[in-house]
Amino acid sequence: MTYILLIHGAWHDGDCFAALARALAARGHRALCPDLPGAPATGLAECVAALPGAPVVLGHSMGGMVAEALAQARPPRLLIHLCSYLPLPGDSLAALDRLLPSPARSWPRDAESRLILPPKAARAMLYSDLPEDLATAALARLRPQPLGPMRDPLPGPDRASVRRHYILCGQDRAIPPALQRAMIARAPVEHLHETPWGHSPFLSDPEGLAALLDRIIRAEGLHPAHP
Repeated sequence: MTYILLIHGAWHDGDCFAALARALAARGHRALCPDLPGAPATGLAECVAALPGAPVVLGHSMGGMVAEALAQARPPRLLIHLCSYLPLPGDSLAALDRLLPSPARSWPRDAESRLILPPKAARAMLYSDLPEDLATAALARLRPQPLGPMRDPLPGPDRASVRRHYILCGQDRAIPPALQRAMIARAPVEHLHETPWGHSPFLSDPEGLAALLDRIIRAEGLHPAHP
């Protein structure tokens, strides 16, 4: 089987990928869905240190920053970005957010200065295309987000030499499609896949996302029978 490391985004944990992991398993792949560390002092380096290597790595949203940093330390054979931040060395998530003019976002913090995403904002940004029951369950799983992975720049000086696919989500309200395109324009990928999904297709359409990932993996020669 092919091992796929799924790296979640801000405010989430690995359980957000449960439905996608089941759909991938049905297609002969094994998904690894670890939690990124959530301690207040967590930075990009701590996130990378907490993760295993894998032949296929997928980063969602903020997880794209972590995936690129992991690729520098333990390069996968294939790196897939799912509506994620796509940095070059020296870029931080905060810097990438400034590529296009947009209203400033400011979130409350807990007693340890981690960011808290209010449920109303989370529903609108992350889960805009989810039915109410799935959105309610997803909102209940959100957790405080350390600032470090959003502030830390991707180490350099060179970009990891790996094959990259980017899944652009056309209805994304967290990382707008225009920002996704701007990042791709300055940090090219080998293949772009445009989809009509919102920001969280692992919840809104896990079967469709699993089918797309399976096609990508097979097209790259990483069949389930060849880890």
